[in-house]
Amino acid sequence: MITHRRAGRPLPLRSAATLTLAAAAGLCATAPASAETRVRARYEVTLSGFEIGTATMQTGINRETYDINLSIRMTGLARFFTGGKGAATARGGLHDARVVPTAYALNTRANDKGQIVRLALAGGSVRQLSVEPTPKTRNVVPVSDADKRGVLDPLSAIMMPVAGSGDLLAESSCNRTLPVFDGRARYDIALRYDRTEIAKPNTENNADPKAKGGYEGKVLVCKASYRPISGHRPDKDNVKFMESNKEMEVWLAPIAGAGALMPWKISVRTQMGLAEITATSFVVDSDGMRASRDQ
Repeated sequence: MITHRRAGRPLPLRSAATLTLAAAAGLCATAPASAETRVRARYEVTLSGFEIGTATMQTGINRETYDINLSIRMTGLARFFTGGKGAATARGGLHDARVVPTAYALNTRANDKGQIVRLALAGGSVRQLSVEPTPKTRNVVPVSDADKRGVLDPLSAIMMPVAGSGDLLAESSCNRTLPVFDGRARYDIALRYDRTEIAKPNTENNADPKAKGGYEGKVLVCKASYRPISGHRPDKDNVKFMESNKEMEVWLAPIAGAGALMPWKISVRTQMGLAEITATSFVVDSDGMRASRDQ
């Protein structure tokens, strides 16, 4: 069953906050009590070098399931002009180094306008969908039933398991295509290995002493590209811009206890400047104890 509800027309100022919230959500979660591995991370959100928000993430992973939640809030002038904030949750299963989402929810608000998306999935296919406000259909490439099969929601897409018991930081771990459906649009995010960096969280401005520290070491830097499939307007400038965008990167940190990778940093060139979501802390616990990592 698919339902949609109509809401008022969003204000133009909403676009900047919505883009940042979506990018993060394409990144908070309360791990279930049975989780073997937990990731607790805090991120700084910047645009053109200026801090505009913060995000937190908690993820619980065991051998067969995962649970993620996202929380992001605009700060400074961005908060003054938009009041932007958002939250997202996702859960699902892990089978043969594949992510199989079962539920996703997104709730964002900016400029007194809200967006709510709920997905229920089975076997990688969308079974129920609710979107508020109702997606526009004029001049939009229709989303077919086929476009809703074999997909990942934006939050589950950041969980990247690696097959086998080899090196999580092997170059091949970067190379994958993420088939994403966000409730409105279907698109592919293709990742390819670019380089390896040494990550160290910037804790100078981190007000939460419990969140300081955590992972410091090698991360894979993957170049990313965007290919719209449906649910978009091909004539829109922002769609054309993203299709040809060569300045998109995802920095992936290894989650050794879970045999997976997760974002330490996301960098995307936008029409408003370079948007970056960078970890100020990235802590991994295994069975309640902080996991140590080799540099």
